[in-house]
Amino acid sequence: MNNDKYLQYSLQDFLEDDAFIKWVSGKEQDVATAQFWSDFSSLYPSAATNFDFAVNVIRTYRAQEFWDNKNNKAHLLERISATIEEKNSHQPVRLRWLNSWLKAAVIALLITVGGYYLINQFAKSAQEIVATGYGEKRTITLPDHSVVTLNAASSVTYNREWNTTEPREVWVEGEALFDVKHLNKDTSHITAGQKFIVHTNGITVEVLGTTFNIRSRHGKTNVGLITGKIKVGYNEGAAAKPHTVVMLPGDYIEYADNQLLLTKKLDKPEKIKRWTQTQLAFTDATLEEIIETLQDNYGYVIKVKEQSLRKLKIEGDINVTNVEELLTVITTTLNVKINQPSDKELVISSVK
Repeated sequence: MNNDKYLQYSLQDFLEDDAFIKWVSGKEQDVATAQFWSDFSSLYPSAATNFDFAVNVIRTYRAQEFWDNKNNKAHLLERISATIEEKNSHQPVRLRWLNSWLKAAVIALLITVGGYYLINQFAKSAQEIVATGYGEKRTITLPDHSVVTLNAASSVTYNREWNTTEPREVWVEGEALFDVKHLNKDTSHITAGQKFIVHTNGITVEVLGTTFNIRSRHGKTNVGLITGKIKVGYNEGAAAKPHTVVMLPGDYIEYADNQLLLTKKLDKPEKIKRWTQTQLAFTDATLEEIIETLQDNYGYVIKVKEQSLRKLKIEGDINVTNVEELLTVITTTLNVKINQPSDKELVISSVK
């Protein structure tokens, strides 16, 4: 494997590299090769911007099944291309040479994570995007020394330089555990620069210094607080009226479709961060929840022949190190049969 060539890779080069695409798609079986790609940004920091952006492009494109408005897509592409041409001497990402599917992939990413705003930020080299592929976890230290642990198929976006007079802001797609550095000692007087704000899927989480988990998948966002105190802002109802909820340790909420669907108290809030230490961890999980994890974090395509099977639950804790062990737990505990027609395809049915 000729690794030196990647030093000069553009975004287009990454998107046309079979080895890179194989890894991002979760199909790389060679441990050494997978480790190389996982460590790429630290090994080749000069190429990290295009690498991280390409990871996001492919992951987002794979999840994008259709376009709601083709005219809007074409119009957005024209605006982005024009902006890039104007900033040609400073812009690390260029679209005019990309073929049609790559253009669609880039537009899918831009619409998903911020559209025209994001490409302008990349043009100014002001933002950092760190993303993980299927089956990969990653720990990132932010400019203020707060720490973010990303779960598989997730990303975090933040400014490379943080102004001490403005809030610390990050944007999350997927799932992440935050351990936020505490900057404020007087809670009665909080300056803008002491605030830490996380944005995802229609909600904002405002933090001073705390540990919490946030998961944003399938249109739902879950927030669980382990230590400290946070304030969550969200829009509610058809009129999208702004609301806030203050969370204390152990509080857990679920938000979707402009409404707070669930609020509860966790008996053991530290359990929500088990995924950072254990490859696959569940507590009282339904088969539906396990299926979502296999799809979201590992890229599996799963067919369930009888929909009633999705509601089956495995009581207690599951802690396994790989997918094969998890499938064994499912078949022995739930009395179901799992066939695997291909590497990333599963068919679940009841035992007759």
